[in-house]
Amino acid sequence: MDLAGWCQLPSPAGAEVVAASGVDLVCVDAQHGLIGDDALLAMLQALRGTRVLVRVPRNAPDAIGHALDRGADGVIVPLVDSADQAAAATAACAYPPDGHRSFGPTRHAWAGADTSARGGCVIMIETLAGARDLPAILEVPGVDAIFVGPSDLALSAGKPAVPPLEDEDYAALLRSITRQCREAGMPVGVYCGAPAWAARYRELGFTWLTLPADHALLSTALAAALTEMRA
Repeated sequence: MDLAGWCQLPSPAGAEVVAASGVDLVCVDAQHGLIGDDALLAMLQALRGTRVLVRVPRNAPDAIGHALDRGADGVIVPLVDSADQAAAATAACAYPPDGHRSFGPTRHAWAGADTSARGGCVIMIETLAGARDLPAILEVPGVDAIFVGPSDLALSAGKPAVPPLEDEDYAALLRSITRQCREAGMPVGVYCGAPAWAARYRELGFTWLTLPADHALLSTALAAALTEMRA
């Protein structure tokens, strides 16, 4: 099972520390994180040699191409509610004739990477609409993995934002998603907001997990260190 680091702080050095921890890949969050254009390129440069996915702010060709041209191996596309939206995302990751990505490899050219390669495309399921259309989404060519946003999915289902992992209805929803992905041979991941949740997510059928965000881990470690040193 792959474990991914999750970066929301705009820090190349911080991203390098996350990569050096031994994670299998790193996700750079340009949607909900604090990472703008000024930090994204430097973070991708710091992560050279590590598999990197960028969660883009929206399902749009400019946002997807922006991340891929700067050197991301692939993108995580949020709030995909239908197969048509998934197809739009995959098309933005590939050059013609397979897609409509504009050719401007820039960093790939000077870094010696394959300038014709398609960018990886991870589709987020985080609404009931997306979950309902998952069978069709799984059939879209170019979808490389599914990634569940557990808080938005919970909110969409009328549940609290903190994923209610012991709620039977919510657990059944997650199991339905992972079962369909397993039957399609599709990797399915989830954002893991606390290390203690990992066992439950594995039990529910997820095949890859993220660590909590970098700032959350830093806050937890700082609090623990302060408590120990003040004791």
